[in-house]
This record gives sequence, C-alpha cells and structure tokens, in this order.
Amino acid sequence: MFEWTITYLNDEDILVIKTKGAMRSTDSNEMVRAIVDAAAKHQCLKHLVDYREMEFEFRPMEYYERPSVVEKLGVTRAFRTAMVFRQLTKETIFMETVFQNRGYQFRHFTDILEAKAWLKG
Repeated sequence: MFEWTITYLNDEDILVIKTKGAMRSTDSNEMVRAIVDAAAKHQCLKHLVDYREMEFEFRPMEYYERPSVVEKLGVTRAFRTAMVFRQLTKETIFMETVFQNRGYQFRHFTDILEAKAWLKG
C-alpha cells in the first residue's frame, strides 16, 4: 500500500511530500496530480519529496518514461524537485539523469538538510 502527505512550509516556501509503502507508476501518477494541485494552490515551485520510507516498484522502462508522463500531468520545468532516498541506487541515479537530460531541475539526495539547502539555492 502506498501513502503520501503534502505539507506546505509557508516560512520556507517549500512543499514537502512524505511517502510510505510500495509505489507503482499508477500510484505515482495520483501523487503527482496532487502535487501539481498543491503547487498551484500555494504558488510554490520548490518540492521536497521524502522517499525514505518507500520502495519503488517500477519496471526499468517506466523510469525512462517518467518525464513524459509527469509533463502530461502538469509538472513543468520551472519546478525545482529534491528527492530524498534512504540510499541511492542505479535506478535512482538513472531517474535523476533522465529528468536532468530532459531539462528538469531535479536532484536526489540521502540527506534531507542537503536537499533543503539545494532547494533554497
């Protein structure tokens, strides 16, 4: 089961998305729609996605397709997204590379404070 919460940190102008469970691409699409809605509501382009309590259940091709999928869901290249993982893997490194190669401001981290610092930079 996949769960998420979205919190807007007004004093930092950051959306914090906290995830838990096992995520498939269809689950991710629902979460992305909610992030896009929250970003519009708060006029917030900086997003911190905490994946430390989550497992991806994506097929390799799904990582490659994600930028096209999220663009259709409303994610723009103006978004600045920091993703925090327990550990970086070949899959997370590949996903970061794919997004960056397509012009997205997208980085992954294992330290939440580093992620916040990058968002503010």
